[in-house]
Amino acid sequence: MLHVNRATLLGHAGRDPEIRTLPGGGRTAWFSLATTERWTRKDGEAAEATEWHRVVVYGGAVKAVEARVRTGALVMVEGRIAGREFTDGAGVDRRITEIVVGRPQDMVNVLTPKPNETGSAPAGASVAGAGAGDAGAG
Repeated sequence: MLHVNRATLLGHAGRDPEIRTLPGGGRTAWFSLATTERWTRKDGEAAEATEWHRVVVYGGAVKAVEARVRTGALVMVEGRIAGREFTDGAGVDRRITEIVVGRPQDMVNVLTPKPNETGSAPAGASVAGAGAGDAGAG
């Protein structure tokens, strides 16, 4: 039986990425991503709802995330959905859900142009294949 765990999100970065070095020497990046749904209610009024997602990146894509993702940037992410449990600083058990970019087929695509030296804006930068063999992937 085939099982698929894949999420594709297109939204705006809610914060600059946080970069950390892992005990094995690899690096990881994480940032929040907001996706907003808009619709018109029956009464004709506009409505919207925003969902916040935690994106965790491992492998080769960390360097691009560090260089390109900034608060407000339009970002497309493809990765797997993963839940994890931890105990916070106050001793409370917590569970969070993350989008993990760490397999070769995963990717981060920054769609907000980055101005170059001449002031013109090139197309967005894409980094695919975070690398399954990199530290922390999986």
